[in-house]
Parts: sequence; structure tokens; C-alpha cells
Amino acid sequence: MTGSDPEKVSEEFFRNGYSIVEGLFSPAEVAAIRTLGERLPSHLSGDYMPAMNPHKQVPELLDVMGDERLLRIMRRLMKGTPQGLQTQYFFCQPGTRGFSAHQDNHYVQAPPDRFASAWLALDDVDSQNGGLIVLPGSQDEPLLDVRPIDQPSTFGQDPNHNRQECVVTKAYAPVDAVVKAGGVVFLHSHVVHWSHHNTSTDRFRRALLMTYLSEGAPYRPGYIAKRHPFPVGAKRAEDTPRGASGGAG
Repeated sequence: MTGSDPEKVSEEFFRNGYSIVEGLFSPAEVAAIRTLGERLPSHLSGDYMPAMNPHKQVPELLDVMGDERLLRIMRRLMKGTPQGLQTQYFFCQPGTRGFSAHQDNHYVQAPPDRFASAWLALDDVDSQNGGLIVLPGSQDEPLLDVRPIDQPSTFGQDPNHNRQECVVTKAYAPVDAVVKAGGVVFLHSHVVHWSHHNTSTDRFRRALLMTYLSEGAPYRPGYIAKRHPFPVGAKRAEDTPRGASGGAG
């Protein structure tokens, strides 16, 4: 865990494969983002399934992704100018099974030094309500093989994204990424991570995942995610016609 100084964050990121920055977003900002999440179809329906690319339904989420506090760190974590690539909004209601062990770049297939993710906690997160588990050092692995796994339950989880796990052959010591609401976990594209089941009785584990790709880098669009790079931050403001609204995707 480190402060928000980009240099210190990048040192920890490249040493461990992840870095946690607590308090990057204020309680008021977190509350506003959670209110945006309440406009998503999965919240309105009450099934609380993860929302893929929620910025397409709620364009205001692009303002979060383009926040300069995030971008000034992202510029140190990847080569080139960061663009948005994908967003996901997780509700992780009590009883939701954890996500299986994976490397983000298994899905994106981008150069590992030109793709990174920011996982913004919208609730206090720990092992009881579905917190992340990370294998420090595994960011130095190539893309690992995957194997199919059984899914005893798909409650609260997208079944299309939890049918396999990556095969880790080296010994790494897993670490719980405990983070308060408003904190951000920056994740290397190759670091192996997964999440606990939400075994709490009354605690959601809302989070906004934002993935960034540097301009011009190759990537895999994906059949489900349908990824497509889009401008963020000042670049988005420059590219958006005056008076226009709506998100890119």
C-alpha cells in the first residue's frame, strides 16, 4: 500500500504486480458513483449481475475513468498515452461466488506493458465480502494456460466469465487486497488474481473496473466484451463536439 505519488505507485506496481492507493476518491465521490450504478439495468432489475461496459448506459462513468488522479498514475504504468478500453461494474451482493484465478491479459491479448487496470472500491472491501486476492510476482509470468472448472453456482456472477482458471505452476504467496471505499487497486495485465466469495450476510462489494490501453496498441475486442478504445480525460473533451452527450465505446 502506498500514497498517490505516481513514481511510488509505479515502483510498487512493477515490483509486486499491483499497488493499492487508499482514499483516491472521497466519500462524496464514491456515493455519487454508486448512485450512477443504480441506473444500470442489473440494479434496476434486482439481479445485480456484473455490468459489462456500463459507460455505454451511464456515460457519466467516463468522467470517473478520465479523472486526472487516475490518469497521472496510469501514464507511469504503461508505455504511451492511456485510452479507455473497457469498464465493468460489480455489485457482488452477499452470496456471490468469487471470480476465478485469471490474468486480465488472457482476454485482451495486448502487449503487457501497454495495458493496465484500475479497480475502484465503492464499498469497504475485505475477505468477507468478496475482496481481491493477488499473487505478487506473478506479473513476470507469460500468459498462462487455462483449464475448465466447475461452477457450483452462478448466483451474482456472469457464468461466461467464470468457467476456467489459469494454471499457476510456481509457488507464490497470495495476498488479500484489503481496501476502503474510494481506494484503487492498480493491476498489472499479467498478475494473477481472483476474489473471495462474498460470505457476508449484508455487505455488497461494489466496484468499478476500468481498463486502459495505450494508443495504437493491438488488442482483442472479444465476443462478449466488444472492446473498442475510446478517449478519456482531456483527450475525450477535445474529441467530443460541443453540446454532445453520450459515451464512447
